[in-house]
Amino acid sequence: MISMIYLCPVCSRPSTGYMRPCATCGDEILNHSDTTCSLCAIDLAGCDDPCPACRMDAPQIDGMNAVGPWTGPLREWLSALKYGGDTRMAEWLSEKLAEKWKTDWAGIHLIPVPPRPARIFRSGIDPVWLLALGMRRRGTPVVRLLRRKGKRTQKNLSRLDRLDEGALKYEIRRSARITQKEYVLLDDVSTTGTTLNVCARILKSAGAERVYGLVVCKD
Repeated sequence: MISMIYLCPVCSRPSTGYMRPCATCGDEILNHSDTTCSLCAIDLAGCDDPCPACRMDAPQIDGMNAVGPWTGPLREWLSALKYGGDTRMAEWLSEKLAEKWKTDWAGIHLIPVPPRPARIFRSGIDPVWLLALGMRRRGTPVVRLLRRKGKRTQKNLSRLDRLDEGALKYEIRRSARITQKEYVLLDDVSTTGTTLNVCARILKSAGAERVYGLVVCKD
């Protein structure tokens, strides 16, 4: 009987299974510092929680968690999905996100942050929705309550320009109803937190009391 050999999608070393990281990449992704800000998930680097920025200007998000920072093999893994269009990369990330959700917010409905319609038209995939589907298969309740308007993308904006909330246009979907007091927003990458804060503000204005954020990477 021939045994199947699986390779890590990031470094091509032997892995533990199909489209799963090798031991080295898995350790680097999952064994990062867990001393992160409870509100924005940035590395606290020895300062108190919440971080100085969140103490000065409290975000709309009531708590946030990330699989890891936007660096190393995790960055390569997510980039293969987000920019390379390799949908197979979503499955393992969905598993890790579902574990985070179960630990911190079990039972709370998950809302995927919607992309610009033009992005789906151009690439043919919605990475965040693929992650949400993987989480739903693992028992996470998923609801699509938001839609995005406008064509502006944040990809090529400076960090200062990304802080401009007016550049982002989201709204509650016409047929959607806010029926829960708490929700968890799902996105792939958070840099300044502006997208999550805009979406949280919209949900709270429609009746939600607490909104949390869950992302693959914190930049």
